[in-house]
Amino acid sequence: MDRRYLIVLVVGLVAIGIGVVAFTSLSSPQATPLGSDQRYPAGAGPDHINFSALDTDDHNVSHTPRKSWDSYAIIYTGPPERRLVEGSYYINSSTGEIIGQRWHNATVYINGSTYAFVQPANSIPEHQRDQFKLDPQFVYETTTDAYYRYDPHYGQVAPTNIGRHPDILNAYTWMAINTTTHHGVPVITYRLSDKRPAATHVPSPITGTLRLGVEDGIVYAFDIRLDADERIYQYRYSVRPAPFPDHGWVNTAREVGSANRSSNGSSDN
Repeated sequence: MDRRYLIVLVVGLVAIGIGVVAFTSLSSPQATPLGSDQRYPAGAGPDHINFSALDTDDHNVSHTPRKSWDSYAIIYTGPPERRLVEGSYYINSSTGEIIGQRWHNATVYINGSTYAFVQPANSIPEHQRDQFKLDPQFVYETTTDAYYRYDPHYGQVAPTNIGRHPDILNAYTWMAINTTTHHGVPVITYRLSDKRPAATHVPSPITGTLRLGVEDGIVYAFDIRLDADERIYQYRYSVRPAPFPDHGWVNTAREVGSANRSSNGSSDN
């Protein structure tokens, strides 16, 4: 055989071999389950997560991350037609203030017993506009073209959506694959394995991972893709440090609400 052709043949075979190795490394699962000697939060292990057990201790996403960050966000996205839980949240660790983003561009502010609400008038769905006009708790302000509500004595408001975002994960099984940090917080990464046998009415999993706090059992992040027949649903969630948003509109809500109560013969006291 001609030496030139022999060299070309050898080079070609080497290239093919490298390609096969590369393809194998990409297509073969690299993750292996973590061992039982790894530290896990109560309710979790190398091949399981009992989400109900995670909720039984004193750790929760409303308060525990305050030890790590000055302020933080709880960001959630889901398919527009399948928004199972409303809202993302921002929490000021030092003051305890909470800002929640609601559907249709509405925003709420919670601080102890104080509750404030704002929603641009043009973002209110048509079928709800009469409700706003008839409800005396909501006041329209012409300059900003928005509806406000302000109640300084609302009571201990329970932001019920906080902590509910990971509920969707309970229908699936998980396998621990590695440890890492999430913005400085030690976490265990889990990979989605399958549906739980009893979860017959949920979409089948395609891919998914979540990050679980090693010390506190808090779900700090997840990203899952589900096969819903002819559609693919993707849900993403992340608890991470973030600046607390400007909330000057709360003063507007207070002023508008106070003026409205005064005109009705009531006061904030």
